[in-house]
Amino acid sequence: MSSSSGDDEDAENGDNTSVAGVTNREDLVNRLAVEPCRAPDDRLGRTTASFVGRPVEGFTQRTFGGHLVAQAVLASAATVEDPERVVNSLHAYFLTSGSHEHPLRYDVDAVRDGRSLSIRETTVIQNARKLTRISASFCVPSAIGISTAAEAVVDPAVPAPETLEPLNRRRRLGLPADGIKLPTRRRWETASRPVDIRYIDDSQRRCFWFRTAAVRGVHQNVHRAILAFASDRSLLPAIAHARGDLAGAHTMRTASIDHSMWFHADVRAGDWYLYLQDSPFHTPKSGLALGSIVDERGRPVASVAQQGLILE
Repeated sequence: MSSSSGDDEDAENGDNTSVAGVTNREDLVNRLAVEPCRAPDDRLGRTTASFVGRPVEGFTQRTFGGHLVAQAVLASAATVEDPERVVNSLHAYFLTSGSHEHPLRYDVDAVRDGRSLSIRETTVIQNARKLTRISASFCVPSAIGISTAAEAVVDPAVPAPETLEPLNRRRRLGLPADGIKLPTRRRWETASRPVDIRYIDDSQRRCFWFRTAAVRGVHQNVHRAILAFASDRSLLPAIAHARGDLAGAHTMRTASIDHSMWFHADVRAGDWYLYLQDSPFHTPKSGLALGSIVDERGRPVASVAQQGLILE
């Protein structure tokens, strides 16, 4: 965290929720870090471990669901003794919104440690309010099998990410609506949701390339937690895209009800991934958004589902 020297630097860093004169230069992996803390008394005798994490600093906004999910993955992973087990799936319910002003506590219940799977239930608490409940499974990849299918190839009609404009230039160039809220400024790493997005126009399915900052020398669960963070970035606008009103999506008030994710392969922060999105069902008040995340070779690495409310 640092103070900026003036309006020019503010225009280069962060996003529209940045605190004036403040730039958050902390790497995403450090923003998401959690630390053990004293667990609350559990009269039911369950095996509970607690961790504390921070909301993102330097911005005035409610807590980002992807931030909560990613920190819950890291807290849950810290309670799994077998280092070979990686997060395989997660299912989150968002109960109420949190703030940027207070720490977040993650209470992890070790539901089961079986021969193949470890199951964890995590409750995210802020100021005695339960924000989110998240279930996650961990396993050795061989326990569910490794795909032997021939590697797919990304449709050559999809342009490479380096040939597409970043969000800050899309706005200046007046390119078509993309539905993305809180677009990053030029130094995307300093934004509240530091994901470099390269949107693809004129596609039947809503899609974009994305990447986060590279991270080296960390467990695969950290890479997967970062992907979970990014998976919550601009998924609900797939509903507006399917309804044909993407132009107004960035002004709509929406709320995520839940977020589910399945991991199909190891991932690496810093690599480019293509996010293919669709909405098979929607009403004027809600919708279901589905996402497939593939790597640059076209290999599927994760699937995502999210239900959202359209508040106005």
